[in-house]
Amino acid sequence: MKRILLILNVVACSIFGAVRAFPCTTFLLQGDGRIYLGRNLDWDWEDGLIIVNQRNVKKTAFVAQGHSAAKWTSKYGSVTFNQFGREKPFGGMNEAGLVVEQMTLFESKYPAADSRPEIDMLQWIQYQLDNCSNVAEVIATDEKIRLEQPLVPVRIHYLVCDAHGDCATIEFLDGKMVCHRGQALPYHALANDSYEKSVAYARSHPVPAGSSERLKDAPSLLRFSYAAARAIRFQPGTPKEDLQYAFETLEQVRQGKGTVWQIVYDVSGHRIHYRTQRNPQQRTLEMKTVDFSCGRAEQFVDIQANASTTGTLDFQDLSEARHRKYLEAFFAQESAKGAFGDPTPMIEPLLLVLRGYTCVER
Repeated sequence: MKRILLILNVVACSIFGAVRAFPCTTFLLQGDGRIYLGRNLDWDWEDGLIIVNQRNVKKTAFVAQGHSAAKWTSKYGSVTFNQFGREKPFGGMNEAGLVVEQMTLFESKYPAADSRPEIDMLQWIQYQLDNCSNVAEVIATDEKIRLEQPLVPVRIHYLVCDAHGDCATIEFLDGKMVCHRGQALPYHALANDSYEKSVAYARSHPVPAGSSERLKDAPSLLRFSYAAARAIRFQPGTPKEDLQYAFETLEQVRQGKGTVWQIVYDVSGHRIHYRTQRNPQQRTLEMKTVDFSCGRAEQFVDIQANASTTGTLDFQDLSEARHRKYLEAFFAQESAKGAFGDPTPMIEPLLLVLRGYTCVER
């Protein structure tokens, strides 16, 4: 098993080391008890899986050989948006209403090795969704686990929020977790610069009131300022109007064809709305209809799939064969092969590790 984890870790690192970073943007809208988190994924590839992650599943983190892997049993079920396979989400929401999303931040510096068990930067998201119901609990996990030192230059930071309206940015700078929350979070947005630097820019470059300018190929600080200004000026209306405002905000900071996913988490309404560049039809996932109990195959739906005539999504079993087929097809794309080389050696080790995840229904 240790050899498998080493192969998986090294190949995954080669993937993230090969791709260039893209300008993603997130923001939080709040008012009258309504909470929405919006997210643009700006990236070269838009294929992906929407995965139902079950509660009460015993897991071990994917880390390099000889490292102490974090171990846990998922307490909450979640829905995540994954591109590199199960347990490697870009973001998602759990049944308690916690949302975690990530963006590139090159200046991140993760903690040095210590006694805490390790986890990688994407599975960290799944760990939080599995174990935490609110932002305070996410922050407290820093005492329990440590982000593994990547072998590649890519680094990320996170925007998290919960059903109570608590929100925080979580960054790792100079080897320590840095959080902005409450009064230390005057702007509810995040892009690809540190939060502190972004706030300083927004304060010195205020966005004109009522500005509807569409940004294209805009730098991180400008996108942050526009998303933050929209968040501050949000005035709740009907749920339909709120959702329209959220997607309009995503459109304002859209990076042309580089924006491949647009997601709005309706935290207070327990819904996820999304659309992709290839399929601009807005689709909605009702969290209350999802079965998170373990003991059966994980469920998924292709991110490009249309909703049915009744508006529901057709979830299917994420069998090992289907999971393998998706990964093989994703990495077979010419553009992916050009960026990643040949990452197919990671597929079988990943599937073998996942085979060891077991249900411990209570």
